[in-house]
Amino acid sequence: MGIEAKELNSYVRHTLNVLESEGIDLEPMLSRLGIDRGALDAQDDQLPQSTYTSLLDEITARYPERGLGLLDGRGVTLLDHGLLGYAMFASQNLGKAIARHTKYQDVIGAALQTALFIEGDAACLRVVKVVRPALVNTPAKLRYETERLLAQWAEIGPAFGENRHWYRQIDLAYPAPACRHRYEDILGRRLRFDCEYTQILFDARLLEAPLSFANEQAAALCEQQCAALLGQLRSEQGFTGQVRKLLANAPGHHPSIEEAAASLAMSERSLRRRLADEGTTYKEVVLDFRMELAASYLKGQEMTIQEVAYLAGYADASNFHRSFSSYFGTTPGSFRATHSP
Repeated sequence: MGIEAKELNSYVRHTLNVLESEGIDLEPMLSRLGIDRGALDAQDDQLPQSTYTSLLDEITARYPERGLGLLDGRGVTLLDHGLLGYAMFASQNLGKAIARHTKYQDVIGAALQTALFIEGDAACLRVVKVVRPALVNTPAKLRYETERLLAQWAEIGPAFGENRHWYRQIDLAYPAPACRHRYEDILGRRLRFDCEYTQILFDARLLEAPLSFANEQAAALCEQQCAALLGQLRSEQGFTGQVRKLLANAPGHHPSIEEAAASLAMSERSLRRRLADEGTTYKEVVLDFRMELAASYLKGQEMTIQEVAYLAGYADASNFHRSFSSYFGTTPGSFRATHSP
């Protein structure tokens, strides 16, 4: 049996902060849903998707026509999206950033799948599919997630020298809301409602616009990890895949089994038992993830072995050498000499 999808707590915390900034009293709502605000703030935990969608149910029912999704998406930067965000942030240009997002958006649990279309000098980033129907199972929640997605894409403009309204126009596949003024404030005035698609239309030439912090070597390294994670998410079901996703979304920090169990809303004993049913242990999952991460980094020349050790979660380089040599039967230096271009 599979396990329930989760929502990254960094996203949940941002949502709650936005609601509070609008003067919304959250305590009764959080109490009813059993959401522990202290736990959200204290660790990179994950909230069950059913709890998060119940939260969105209350928000959209109590506060309709306020464009809260726009506020939720505003201020979310690329770096808030973990490994994929880093890969996009370091991309050579906007086109490569969009290509990476399109390819690996499942890694961040995107509710709406987007795709790039180009025709002549025009390009558009279009919503083509709902990939988390349990999260957007009402028109109000679909609109909330659409608002959040569009506001997040607006934030990328300054990364390649444009303002937040860097596109020609935005089409939306629903009628104009009562809070259209908020749409215009956050997304600009070039909006069309009741369209066939929800999409961002822009000049195709912008695809070649260089990003401010371009570093293709670093972007490629992050993309390798996105690819590895995506492959694991698609091939591994159950708790092993979920633990790997936790590890990937906490770069530089590998949570203890106690933290992982809390993130999965279960006891440490239950997590151990579930992993045993899948033929593994928490220690083995973490070690496999660390070693795969280190091997991927060592195949390039961009980082020193000590830096690779740190990124793999080892504060002591000598411990990393011992673990790596035991796992692969060769030292990190020899592995690099054999596998790097």
